[in-house]
Amino acid sequence: MSAMNELIDGMVQGRSWSAMGDGDAVRTLLGRVYDERYHCAAYHKGRFQIRVNLQKDEDVASYAGWITSENPKSGPYEGTSFVWFPGEQGSVAVLVIGTNGFGADTALLGRPGHARRLRALSRLHRGKVWVKPDLLDVSTEVPNIITQQWPDIPAALKAYARVIYAAVPVRSRADGHAVEDLLDLFFHEHGTPMTGDLKKRWDRRLEEIAGAVFPAVPLEELLAILRERRFVVLEGPPGTGKTRLAYQIADRVGSATRVQFHAARTYEDFVVGLFPRPTGQGLAFDVRPGDLLVANAAARERKHVLVIDEINRADLARVLGEAIVLFEVGESTRRVRLPHAPAGHDPELMLSPNLLVLGTRNTADRTIARMDIAIRRRFAFVEIWPDLQAVEQGGVALATETFADTIHTFVEFADEDTLRLVPGHAYFLDPRPDLDPAGRADRVARRMRFELVPLLRHYLDEKLCGSASEAVAGLADRIESRLMER
Repeated sequence: MSAMNELIDGMVQGRSWSAMGDGDAVRTLLGRVYDERYHCAAYHKGRFQIRVNLQKDEDVASYAGWITSENPKSGPYEGTSFVWFPGEQGSVAVLVIGTNGFGADTALLGRPGHARRLRALSRLHRGKVWVKPDLLDVSTEVPNIITQQWPDIPAALKAYARVIYAAVPVRSRADGHAVEDLLDLFFHEHGTPMTGDLKKRWDRRLEEIAGAVFPAVPLEELLAILRERRFVVLEGPPGTGKTRLAYQIADRVGSATRVQFHAARTYEDFVVGLFPRPTGQGLAFDVRPGDLLVANAAARERKHVLVIDEINRADLARVLGEAIVLFEVGESTRRVRLPHAPAGHDPELMLSPNLLVLGTRNTADRTIARMDIAIRRRFAFVEIWPDLQAVEQGGVALATETFADTIHTFVEFADEDTLRLVPGHAYFLDPRPDLDPAGRADRVARRMRFELVPLLRHYLDEKLCGSASEAVAGLADRIESRLMER
């Protein structure tokens, strides 16, 4: 049996584990776990110490695990650690901050990438891994609604509930996968490489974690969401293919009206309006149906999609007018009276149940006012992120390397607002795949030089990157260097 499996079995047994109280036996097992999984060079191994504090008295917190080596051999410590608390009918494995403070791990805890990877693990393990919303918050305890689902560890919670920032309850061998991921992430974040087949396993896991940071929504699922919810917006950074995806969905539905919103778009364009027409006697006014009425008429007999590209570039409150009350799922009998009735249209507008509305929204454009809540609540919003596989499939090594660097930089250093600026996969793909494949690498390089780098420089000039500005500037410099070395 592997040392890791022995450790998991011991966690499952909790306080009843036969080795409890025998600190030397547990210390030896933890040493075997490290040697089995991680690089044993003196430099790496010497950066950690094994801390074992197992108590027979249930009123005193028991724990065992790894802390960083700059701490004393006993007593309070600082920085992050991986430990587990044995309890009744199981244990709780945690990432925890020493009661003496953040220490040298302040930067690690404050770096957005660490929290993002932990939340990605939580998604991969279907919520089994709990992650504190703010890793630097040491004033808030783990919520009771969470600890009630854990094995009973009252003494540990009394002492450490404020400094636990990630945790997984361990009641069976099946929980071991989450424990492994939490342990491997702890050592990974501290720069400790893995060895052998376990390194291959962790490399694959890192790809899965990255995929969970940028979750993909399959086309079939998007179709299902649109059919169920009817009014949907695809939102995401530039270059993630939102418009292309919206058109693909419309093609699958089979019938569509396509429009693009912009600052000059009006109620008269979208719903209904009067438009002047010269006559011999002067001017006459025609009542013209807008895009909404045209699409609604097309939806009388079958499903029809009204695709609104860049939906947030127009003043939606003005463009939609009183028609906003019709955008309500399940309310198929709502009507509004139009100020003018075009020929062939009822003076009262009611949206056909066959009408589907699919918008796109660029989250990087901060010159546009955000949607107000009354409008926003009427749409479902689906985030569209960079596709981690699309660039690899493009077959250009420089693009794959640069894309990985770009994703890593934004995930690691960008706050939530800045993350929505991350350039999408389109900036790393051949803009003309119909041309000679032999020139693909050159075309992609020119795209990165004349589209990607200027985009990053624009972010920096407009001071959009916040605390990630230095990291994004370094990314732009690295990309330019790679392009010059070609």
